Amino acid sequence: MFKEITIIDDDKIQVFLFLKFMEKMDKAEIVSSFVNGKEAFDEMKERSENNASYPDIIFLDLNMPVWDGWLFYDEFKKLPNSDAITIYILTSSLSSVDNDKAIERGLNEKYLNKPLNFEQLRELLQNK
Repeated sequence: MFKEITIIDDDKIQVFLFLKFMEKMDKAEIVSSFVNGKEAFDEMKERSENNASYPDIIFLDLNMPVWDGWLFYDEFKKLPNSDAITIYILTSSLSSVDNDKAIERGLNEKYLNKPLNFEQLRELLQNK
């Protein structure tokens, strides 16, 4: 059982499905969501400043308004103890630029294409 799993995604349907999948699996005490990288970063920064815990796992969309996933990722990684958090990229992007950025950041094994289905998510969380 995870303490918290977070999804950062502006796609309401993807977030709805993710939350339903998580509810069905009952693998986390808390499932949180944010609609853009800036909103999520502000929360994570506040947690860091208050010595509160980060989520165990973050599922991060790349193409979002305000702050995209890459900006969130790069800024989040500057926060203390952020290296202990598992981040999965969850995107519909077919861009080779995004793929290259994932490789540069060591995320090529954690680069997932939307839509993420129930079985994929279940398997991913079982192996964690």
